[in-house]
Amino acid sequence: MNNELLQRIIEEVVSRLKKRAESTLSLSVAQLREIEPRTLCCQYSSLHLLQADLPLLEQIAEGCADNMSVVTIHEALACGVRVKISLQHRLLPAIPVRKLARLPLEFSDELGRIIVLHPDKLLSYADVAQLKGGVLVLRRRCVVTALAQDAVGTRNIQLIKQE
Repeated sequence: MNNELLQRIIEEVVSRLKKRAESTLSLSVAQLREIEPRTLCCQYSSLHLLQADLPLLEQIAEGCADNMSVVTIHEALACGVRVKISLQHRLLPAIPVRKLARLPLEFSDELGRIIVLHPDKLLSYADVAQLKGGVLVLRRRCVVTALAQDAVGTRNIQLIKQE
């Protein structure tokens, strides 16, 4: 292989990697079922899943291998694709916080507010200090310290406890 051909190949690879780094794919749950996981991993650096429903979130948390959408999401995560899931605010009290918090997923509601899942039994000031607005979803029996409660009020954070 001559030097000129090698240089063109390197430039093409760099060009494709730059293009991938800047590309986001936004899909509905139905569209996610249709996409090939390899295409997603090779061509996009991030995936935005629009309006996920509760059964899908539960299957993602469980790692259900029967659902192609779940398999695609887990393969994308394994390939280093950033996955952001938007969901309806009314679903927040029912989502599986502990299991979903283990996965490197980002969440937002239909208004675009950031949703943070807190899987621990105690919410302290340190947990709230790094947040700037948004929604914080807590486990059913999570204890909130007084200092954390004050910080929640001053930082415009909405607390939601699981049902």
